[in-house]
Amino acid sequence: MSKGKKRFIILFVLSLAALTLVTCRHDRKSSFLFRALSYPYDVLNNLTSRMSTASKDHWNAFEENRRLKRDLTAALLEKQRCVEILQENKRLKELLSLKEHSLKYAASAKVIARGYDKLLHTMILDKGKNSGIKKDMAVITAKGLAGKIYSVKDDSSEVLLLRDPNFSAAVRLQNSRREGVVSGTGYRYSLLKYIPPEEEVEKGEPAVTSGLDGIFPPGLPVGVINYVRKEGIEFFQDIRVLPFQDDTTLEEVVVLGK
Repeated sequence: MSKGKKRFIILFVLSLAALTLVTCRHDRKSSFLFRALSYPYDVLNNLTSRMSTASKDHWNAFEENRRLKRDLTAALLEKQRCVEILQENKRLKELLSLKEHSLKYAASAKVIARGYDKLLHTMILDKGKNSGIKKDMAVITAKGLAGKIYSVKDDSSEVLLLRDPNFSAAVRLQNSRREGVVSGTGYRYSLLKYIPPEEEVEKGEPAVTSGLDGIFPPGLPVGVINYVRKEGIEFFQDIRVLPFQDDTTLEEVVVLGK
């Protein structure tokens, strides 16, 4: 027997049973027959009702779960936005403090891009000639020296970063007062050059600008000595300086005038 015929017979039997129930509902003598015939109908009806209720509950739970996920995502995004605002406020307060205590303040600026020349380690600022920025001006943060102005346009400027091999600055070791030149290497650390082997240089000693190059004002924090080697060196020690300011995290800077 085909499935279609089976379905037709089942529907016919259920319909006949329903018709009999309606006919016998008001006949007391047929109460036993009514109960006998109504039992499978009631079971089927209750089962269908429960399945419908369970399906609705499942759908409602699914919708509630989806709504809670949306609310949680929105809450996390709002929290992250608040954290970003708090961090930006902290950085801006530090820059404002630099502005208030620096007699050579020229402008504060935001980093809007990394440099376009892949051979140079540079970044682009949103301020330029119209804000008083000129070539070779020092670029600093609250932590210390970040670089110098490399090129200037009317409303933007390019900074040559401390890590670039073309960058150099005259420095003085803060404790021993020994002088040298810091040069970029293209890596996170810089080199401190022209320190003879007989000079004592200790790891952990800070280096600041000396002002002897005529570009950077004296006293700007540059970095800390983190590597010293003099064995086997004939002319100058191999000394590395770890800059205080990590240029990969720069977002706002201050440009110093001359």
